[in-house]
Amino acid sequence: MLLSLCSLLLAPTRLLLALWRLVAHLGVTVATVAAGVAYGLWGLGVLLRRGPRETFRWRVRDRPPPGLADGTFGEHRYLHLKDSGLQLHYVTRGPTMAPLMLLLHGFPQNWFCWRYLLQEFGTRYRVVALDLRGYGASEKPPGKDSYRLEILLEDIRQVIEVLGTPNGDKEVTASSGVTATSPRCILVGHDWGGLLAWEFAASHPVMVEKLVIMDAPHRSVMAGFTICHPSQLIRSSYIFLFQLPWLPELLLSLADFELVKTILTGPWTRIQNPLRQLTEQEVDAYLYSLSQPGGLTPPINYYRNLFRDTPIPREPPPTPTLLLWGTHDAFLDARLVPCLRHCLRPTARICLLPGASHWLPEDQPRPLARLLDDFLGGGDHHP
Repeated sequence: MLLSLCSLLLAPTRLLLALWRLVAHLGVTVATVAAGVAYGLWGLGVLLRRGPRETFRWRVRDRPPPGLADGTFGEHRYLHLKDSGLQLHYVTRGPTMAPLMLLLHGFPQNWFCWRYLLQEFGTRYRVVALDLRGYGASEKPPGKDSYRLEILLEDIRQVIEVLGTPNGDKEVTASSGVTATSPRCILVGHDWGGLLAWEFAASHPVMVEKLVIMDAPHRSVMAGFTICHPSQLIRSSYIFLFQLPWLPELLLSLADFELVKTILTGPWTRIQNPLRQLTEQEVDAYLYSLSQPGGLTPPINYYRNLFRDTPIPREPPPTPTLLLWGTHDAFLDARLVPCLRHCLRPTARICLLPGASHWLPEDQPRPLARLLDDFLGGGDHHP
């Protein structure tokens, strides 16, 4: 009787949740179709402007540009994950026994976006700039399901298990009841790497000593913010394009990856610091992997899994947290930052970098290093 009464009382809530999922699904579908049409028209414009021969020509980069595969910024290593057997590439710099600082990049980049911070912090930390699965020199398993959020988070957990700083907090394992020492790290994420860092710190707090998020929203706030600020729909239009099969890969590769180059170097979207704007060789550091056959599909598959579940509300990460945001981010409105406060503890630090673009690790490396240094508690950095 009691069970039936509880079920009856919960029926309106279930109905509202089902209705919300239906409305959300319809909204994503409409936005996806609109984005497909808009970007398709852009592709048609490229075809009319450049002609078929130039539009459908893209160059596979045969050799990595200087700095990408040599030892300029650190030592290149590979890690085989125990459970999946996946091979991940990373670049490391710093003393082996120093605290681990794990850097997670975003789209359409790779470990190379952290080259400045590798140099800044490689004397006092064991800095590891990871190529996420599907990116750079890391393995690229086929299929959309290989890039589900829970799989990406498990990759990060296993990387920290192997490379993490020992003597972390103690925890009791559920399987054995034995008290074990958990390895941990200073976790730094930008863009997609920041989204993963949010999720990982909330689900595995004992493994994260300190958390740094750069220009990356928490999944739970995006829907509400976009409803209140429709301009974010335009900024995020590429996300809806990426829900489609094969079309994003085609459009991104047109005219030798013109759209990717525009994302990285366009007047509105590029690094705003004129001293740090990407050179042709630096752009090729990102295009090298993406230009290989099938190289675009794995990074896009991250987005194809973005709407497959509803974000679960969690307690804010208990870890000391620093949130950094560029005021001139072309993809994520800076007005998101106040909305993210409820995803953070009251003690979290928030800093807006005036004039900085979405590409914070490359746009403002020295100011960024000073802010990180202050947050981590030591050292001086000079411009």
